[in-house]
Amino acid sequence: DCILVLLLIPRLICKAELISKQAHEKFDLNGNLVQGTALRGPPGEQRSFASGLVYSLSLLQATLHKYEQALNTCSVEVFKRMGTLYSEMSFHERSLDYFIDLLHKDQLDETVQVEPLTKAIKYYQQLYSVHLADQMEDCTMQLADHIKFTQSALDCMGVEVVRLRAFLSAGQESSGLSILLKDLDTSCSDIRQFCKKIRRRMPGTDVAGVPAALSFDAPVSEALTECRRQLTRVVAVLQEVAAAGAQMVPSLGEQEGLNALKLEDIICKVVEQVYGSHSVDGPELLRQSCSSVIATMNKMATVMQEGEYDAEKLPRKTPPVEMRASTIRAEMTDAEGLGVKLEDRETVIKEVKRSLKIKGEELSEAHVRLSLLEKKLDTSTKDADERVEKIQTKLDESLAQLKKKEKEFEETMDALQADIDQLEAEKSELKQRIHNQSKMTIEGLRGPPASGIASMVQGSTGGLSPTLAGPTQVVDSPLLRQQVEVQRLGIKYLKNENNRLKAEKLRAQLASLPPLCPPKLPLASRESSSPPEGLNTGIYRRTDQLLATLLKLSSEVKVVDVSGKSAVSASAQLLEQTARLKSLSDALDKLKGEVAEHVVSYQPGAKASSDFATFPVSSFIKAKDEKQGGTVFVGRVAIPCVRGQEQVHRLVLSQQQLQQVHSLLMV
Repeated sequence: DCILVLLLIPRLICKAELISKQAHEKFDLNGNLVQGTALRGPPGEQRSFASGLVYSLSLLQATLHKYEQALNTCSVEVFKRMGTLYSEMSFHERSLDYFIDLLHKDQLDETVQVEPLTKAIKYYQQLYSVHLADQMEDCTMQLADHIKFTQSALDCMGVEVVRLRAFLSAGQESSGLSILLKDLDTSCSDIRQFCKKIRRRMPGTDVAGVPAALSFDAPVSEALTECRRQLTRVVAVLQEVAAAGAQMVPSLGEQEGLNALKLEDIICKVVEQVYGSHSVDGPELLRQSCSSVIATMNKMATVMQEGEYDAEKLPRKTPPVEMRASTIRAEMTDAEGLGVKLEDRETVIKEVKRSLKIKGEELSEAHVRLSLLEKKLDTSTKDADERVEKIQTKLDESLAQLKKKEKEFEETMDALQADIDQLEAEKSELKQRIHNQSKMTIEGLRGPPASGIASMVQGSTGGLSPTLAGPTQVVDSPLLRQQVEVQRLGIKYLKNENNRLKAEKLRAQLASLPPLCPPKLPLASRESSSPPEGLNTGIYRRTDQLLATLLKLSSEVKVVDVSGKSAVSASAQLLEQTARLKSLSDALDKLKGEVAEHVVSYQPGAKASSDFATFPVSSFIKAKDEKQGGTVFVGRVAIPCVRGQEQVHRLVLSQQQLQQVHSLLMV
């Protein structure tokens, strides 16, 4: 972007210069200006438009020259900051492209709007004041741009003055406006003479006495800036007044003209707008502006002729673009050294990506397991909720039964309490009777012999049972003993009934199972089926040896030496380790096969497992086939045939037919 900005500024300057030259040629600005009423119509408007366009382009070129000088002397930070503004700065290039396109099509006339160009000039001036105001300006370039701008402003003023004279009616040569126009014309001539004097002393020619460069202080630069500001005001006032007069002229006849007083009123209003001052004589302000410009230019011409601003050409300062280029070149050199590191980083990044991929796969597997666990959790939660509901139902039923039992217990306790109260009453009554009986007995022993009736009573008293005569014994309530006995019998009955139901359920399950179908052929005896002792010992010994070898190999892991210091190459080492592992793997597979064969051969009911199926023992297959066909499986006979047309034929033979087949096969 910074380089694009460096290219943008000279391109804009060249485009402005091209448009200015084409406008001079198209509208013949270098020729003599025609006087009279001919300038009232389109010729005057075309001349005014062309001079105004050249005036604006010269102002734009002066501003762009300041940019060009500042971008060659500023710091790298300011240079980089200006690069960030390229998109905004390049946007205003369209206004110049628009004028170039019109010139190419020969459509540039007074009807074209110059507002985009004016906006571009204001934008570049504002941007310079914000970012590049503290940069030093080249005095030679500044003065050259000032002279060029002043001449374009004088040309514009001259055109507008001639147009205003053409607008006036005849016989108004003594009016204030005519005198003002004459004074402005005189001021323009004086300023042009001063510009010629200054141009003779400008550097850039091989004439003797011309300095190589110019140098002046900040007050001189401020005086030149003020001079340009005054010229801009005068040009703006004259353009506005001429435009207002051009709008009023069409309503007049060919021999008629505008009143000078009316134009003077217009000048006063425009001066108030441009200068921003009220209650001031407008023509006088214009004369003062021209006088200040003449004084400044006269002073500059005098000082230039005396050589006070002469100076030697300053040594060239390193542009920021070169400093930035050297920095970038150093960074690129360092970047080449970082290439190896970047490659290492790329390798590390690839490894990290591979590990991330593995982690991602593990994470996806974990997500799958997590989803399965969540599903199991949901199922378990649902089952737990159902169990909780069942338990809660059982608890409610138990609580209801408990309440019922409590109610029965309370009723029983009330009955028992009533029985106890009754027994207590009987006990107290018996005690009273015993006490009365004792008193009567004592009185009978102390008194005279009893009469007949007394003896009868005494006899009846003496016939009491020893339990009444002696101390009484408290026993449990018969009702309570009866209830306890009933409950004990009920519990015993429930246990017996539960055992009976369990036995019936087991009988039903056993009855529903299919009957066992043992093989009909006699099996070998246990002694003959037992494996030989030597085989078992050989398998165990080889297993121990293989396990020891694997443990030793795992404890003595060797890393392949790739440094080249070893006598054996790395590929030979790796091949040796691979061959050793392959031999151990083959030995392990062979031992697994022998163990499986041993187990299947000598263990009843054993089975052999493989990667694609499980093979049961041959006796189980034989019994299963015999169960399905109701016959005894004797053997198989394989007869060669064409490959792919094999068929299985089952033959059910009697014992005699089997003997005949056996004899035929033996022959």
